[in-house]
Amino acid sequence: MHLRSLRSKLTLWYVLILGILLISFSSFLYFTLSKSLYRDVDNKLRSLAELVASESTSPLSKFGFENIDQALEASMNLKPIGKFIQVLDESGKIGRKSENLRNVQLPISLNALKNASKGLISFETHRSFENAPLRIITFPVIENNHISKIVQIASSLEDVEDALNTLFIILMIAVPFALMVASLGGQFLANKALRPVDEITQTARMITSQNLNQRIKPPRVKDEISRLIETFNEMISRLDQSFRQIKQFSTDASHELKTPLTILKGEAEVTLRRERTTQEYEQTLRSNLEEINRMSQIVDDLLLLSKADSGEIRLNKEHINLTEILNEVVAQMSILAQFKNLNIETLNHYEDIHMLGDGLRIRELFLNLIENGIKYTEEGGSIHISVAKDSSPHAINPSVLTEEGGHVGFAKVVVVDTGIGIAKEDQERIFDRFFRVDKARSREQGGSGLGLSICKWIVEAHRGKIEVESELGKGSSFTVRLPLSLS
Repeated sequence: MHLRSLRSKLTLWYVLILGILLISFSSFLYFTLSKSLYRDVDNKLRSLAELVASESTSPLSKFGFENIDQALEASMNLKPIGKFIQVLDESGKIGRKSENLRNVQLPISLNALKNASKGLISFETHRSFENAPLRIITFPVIENNHISKIVQIASSLEDVEDALNTLFIILMIAVPFALMVASLGGQFLANKALRPVDEITQTARMITSQNLNQRIKPPRVKDEISRLIETFNEMISRLDQSFRQIKQFSTDASHELKTPLTILKGEAEVTLRRERTTQEYEQTLRSNLEEINRMSQIVDDLLLLSKADSGEIRLNKEHINLTEILNEVVAQMSILAQFKNLNIETLNHYEDIHMLGDGLRIRELFLNLIENGIKYTEEGGSIHISVAKDSSPHAINPSVLTEEGGHVGFAKVVVVDTGIGIAKEDQERIFDRFFRVDKARSREQGGSGLGLSICKWIVEAHRGKIEVESELGKGSSFTVRLPLSLS
């Protein structure tokens, strides 16, 4: 058994705790029984001492000073079997004693004599008496406030010690045996409980970036291991999705950067094949500059999203006038809309709406949305921007709450265009990086394919929500909801 493994540690802890409990219980049982047996012996000795004392002082005593067994049997019908009895006078001289003490006498210590002189009862244990352990009571007999006799009664402790020794041997055998059985049982239970962990380990070893579709089958019983497996499967699902996104992102990024590089290379090669006029060189340089600007925009947007993903970008939140920012953006984008003969206007601008946010990022958000609408709207079309307050509880993430626990108010901005529209199956992917509904037309109209991804990041960084509704040939509607008060 490997001592560093989890099942070994669980088994050792289980055996250790059980061992402490068994040893504690065994010690308690042993000392409790020992105290009970000794107390029982002491009670019997005290009762007999009281009887002997009463017989010794009785005026009806018919027998001589040396026949205490016969005296007890005659006067009280009592046979003190297994007891050693001797009576001492006040000077300590031994008088009567039982038949089993013919040639010997019970030992009496100086401490017992001192206690007896004070009228105190003493209990002592002696082991030197004929190699047998004895429990002795020294009982003073008081008559007329004067100690007249001292009664000593002893009883063998062999039966008591035999019982305690037998119990000790049983416990010494039973406790290690119980611990050995417990260790085997604990190891079996640990193996059974940790078997799903081994399955998780084996599956984790087999999973690579090439087969992230593998999952661990959860057990039927809903316990901690089941929750661990479910959490592990969810983690693998997230990793699988992340790897797919990274792979797709790498492919799209390389494609987006490869295209302008190919154009640059092709134009340079064509230009260098023969002598060109100054005007032709200028035209080539302008085309090259256009592609360089496009690559620069892609790199800048990628850098922005990369920093946003890593949490390096911090919003500079302050109280801003959202209505005023929208009016400035609309005025700025109206110049671009005039080139395509588009009608762009803001509705519901009679009310100023204030919020806590990063003014530069909010401006960038609506610049991208309105520019996106201008790009995909045919000449003669229109773009409408509306802003209003929205207090519906389902409008946004319910975690955005006021201190009183209710929902805060939301700013609802809707950008509606009459452009080419977005197919229903593409609407879920419209905010993915480098995703374009029509790649050919998108490239002709410029852009890096990252504008809507940046919009989504700005909205979510402000704890908001962005949605799109669209129909092919009829246009698109982007709805942005931003909380008016953030903690």
